[in-house]
Parts: sequence; structure tokens; C-alpha cells
Amino acid sequence: MALPHLSPTGGLSVGDFRKVLMKTGLVLVVLGHMSFITAALLHGTVLRYVAAPHNAVALQYCVVNILSVTSAIVVITAGIATIVLSRYLPSIPLRWTVFGSSAACAFLSLTCALGLLVSIAVTFATQGQALLANCTFGSPELLALSPDCPFDPTRIYSSSLCLWGIALVLCVAESVFAVRSAQLAHQLLELRPWWGKRSHHPIPESPETTEGHNLLSCTSAEPLTL
Repeated sequence: MALPHLSPTGGLSVGDFRKVLMKTGLVLVVLGHMSFITAALLHGTVLRYVAAPHNAVALQYCVVNILSVTSAIVVITAGIATIVLSRYLPSIPLRWTVFGSSAACAFLSLTCALGLLVSIAVTFATQGQALLANCTFGSPELLALSPDCPFDPTRIYSSSLCLWGIALVLCVAESVFAVRSAQLAHQLLELRPWWGKRSHHPIPESPETTEGHNLLSCTSAEPLTL
């Protein structure tokens, strides 16, 4: 027995729509974990040596990294909610949860991507001086002559740029799939402007509910005989 309303699945069958939701949620979960690991590596290899409240550039690096970690957690949460929605499509609160978390995920990911672009641009413009603030020398040309640093000064510049580049790609991918997840939830909620075409594939109820409806229909259609 089907629900009395039709599901706007954009021309897809209910099974295909569930698969799309499942794949989108899985991609979000994987991207969120990769972004979290990248932010952790960036903090462990670079930012824990350059964090200084009096240095505006170093402070900006740390704020962007914290934003990356927060965005990764939101992405993982949105991915899990999307996977659960693929199993329980009729749940209206779950649809709103996926839509809200996906929209927040897209916003945070785009903000994180902009922050990473600023970090890369500032690092290129200053030639990594903020990364070498804790060293005793003042010129990058003296790296080999004055190795008095709490880290390897010959690799921190390339390591930071490489990790920022990876984090930037992950943030852009997260925003794309978050927008896709929000669009799918938007279609299920039948909100404008992504109205879409109404499909003639109803959303099936659970087997227990179907069995109950069948029993009720049988008892109401056939009189009892003693």
C-alpha cells in the first residue's frame, strides 16, 4: 500500500532516488573525514609552531584551520543524515534536517574555501614570513645557515602550501555535494524554486504498516460470520 501523496523525485524511481541520496551521503562522509585529517595534519606540522596572538597573519591561519575542522564535522553530520534519509524517505522532520544541515555545510565549505584562498595568497605575498616568525633569522635566504628553529624551516613553506591546496579542493568538493544534497531534500519537501516534475512512483511504507492496512481493509470489506 502506498502513501496517498506522490513523491517529487525528479523523474527517478523511488529506488533510484534512494541510491542517489545514499551515494551523496557517502561522498559527504568521506570528504568530511578527509578534510578533518588534512586540517589535523596542517595543525600538527605547521600551525602549532606559528600560532601567535600578536601576529595577524598567523592568527588568520589558525582561524581558517578551526573553520576547516568545524566545516568537516558539519559535512560528516550532513552526510550521515542524508544516508538515513535514503532509508526513511517519508520522514518530514528528517527531510528538513537534511536540507538545513546541507545548506549550512555548503555555506561553511564555501567560507572555508575563501579563507584558504586568502591564506595561500598571503603566504605567497609575504614569502612565508609568518611561518618563520619563531625562527631567529629574518630572511628566508639564511635557512641553511641558521637552523635555530623548533621545526624544519626548509619544508614548512612547501608543506603548508600543499596541505592548503588539498584542503581547498576538498572544501570545493564538499560545497558541490552539499548543494546537491540540499537540492534533493528540497525536491522531497516540494518547495520552490526547485519544484521539479512530480513522479508517479509512490513512496512505499514499511512492511508493518502495509500489513496493518491490509488487515483493516479485509475486516472492513468482509463481514464476520459466526
